[in-house]
Amino acid sequence: MKSIFLISGIFDSGKTSRMIEILNDLPKGKAEGFACVKIYNNQNDAVGYVMRRLSTNEDRTFIIDKKFYGDTFEHTFDYERFVFSKSVLNYVSDVIENAMQDSNINSLFLDEIGKLELLDLGFSELLKKMIRSDKDLYLCVNERHIGEISNKFGIKQYRCI
Repeated sequence: MKSIFLISGIFDSGKTSRMIEILNDLPKGKAEGFACVKIYNNQNDAVGYVMRRLSTNEDRTFIIDKKFYGDTFEHTFDYERFVFSKSVLNYVSDVIENAMQDSNINSLFLDEIGKLELLDLGFSELLKKMIRSDKDLYLCVNERHIGEISNKFGIKQYRCI
């Protein structure tokens, strides 16, 4: 039976770093997933986030603060002060869906599940598919959203790490 692990903590508490450490401890070629990594401009302002494919370390710009956006990618939706990339949402979904079909992959990682998914945005549909898969899941979730996420997506058994 698969396991679901929620890597939890408050904002900026090291959830993403912990997730990457866990993946790096697994045998090579047995896991796939993405980390949402903060990006900065030359003035050291946080301007957004990239989705880093953990098996290849490839980065794709996913979220940009509206004040830094400038039509740098086709956006799929805005939420609060951020613009989200449609192509990166599709890319992440395609990679994860392919990994779900790959018998060599045992574990899937996704950072960060939260407010967007509770509103049926972001990776909401992908998360539903991941939960139905036979893979172990490692999901970064802000601790304040654990109850809502587990209820909304029917996650009855999980371990917080």
